[in-house]
Amino acid sequence: MPRQPLGVLILHGFTGSVDSVRRLEAPIQALGIPTHMPALRGHGAPSPAALRGVTWHDWVDDAETALQALLMQAERAIVVGHSMGGLVALTLAAEHPQAVDSLVLAAPALQLASPLAPGRPLHGLTPLIRRLVKSWPIPHLYTNRALAEGDTNYPWAPIDAILSLFEFLQVTRRRLPEIRVPTLILQSHQDSVVVPDCAEAILQAIATPEPQKRIVWFERTQHQLFRDCELDATIGAVVDFVRGRLDQASNPWATAIEGTPPGHSPLDITPSPA
Repeated sequence: MPRQPLGVLILHGFTGSVDSVRRLEAPIQALGIPTHMPALRGHGAPSPAALRGVTWHDWVDDAETALQALLMQAERAIVVGHSMGGLVALTLAAEHPQAVDSLVLAAPALQLASPLAPGRPLHGLTPLIRRLVKSWPIPHLYTNRALAEGDTNYPWAPIDAILSLFEFLQVTRRRLPEIRVPTLILQSHQDSVVVPDCAEAILQAIATPEPQKRIVWFERTQHQLFRDCELDATIGAVVDFVRGRLDQASNPWATAIEGTPPGHSPLDITPSPA
């Protein structure tokens, strides 16, 4: 069966379950394109203890595996990443520029608001905390508290997994100049997990041409952009972006500009026939 020009890879955030991004799936599939929505290593288990021993390298490896599976059905991928998933999406774009058509970064976790995070006042205390503390609470924050019901994200995380996330955001920051694909960033001014200004920092640091990158701001929602009070608007922004990429993919001149001829597998490993 011929592959579609584009597919969509949807990546959840740190301590998040696929439920945190699941509402994206049906509207995107309604456009007639394949989607993959993997649970990254250590997530989706009965207990957050599953994150023990897991590092950011494992999350990237799992996303690469999902990307290769998606490329069995699509020539290239639009990668949508929420929070830590946004860091994974940026990494995929840097590692596999011919596979990744474009990015949607929803509240990308490049700068966390926690005072212990890199670049924050108490980051120097993390070696001490690592010796004294084995886990850390992860509150479920919503502007509309009623929407927190049914949240299946983890309520805490092992401290070593949190410190690996800290390392990941530092590594990702250094790789931003490698990103050249069209990019949409979704960010709320009310986000108390991610510093909202980091959206602007990403926009300025990536090498994507100015007309192909932008931020859509939200004013009321908390960090869970695809579950909180503005979910219709956030999902609509993603669907509109995907629809625009589909329109461009159907234009042969756009395909030539992107540099990936039809039928060419953009990953180093050519997918086997389905």
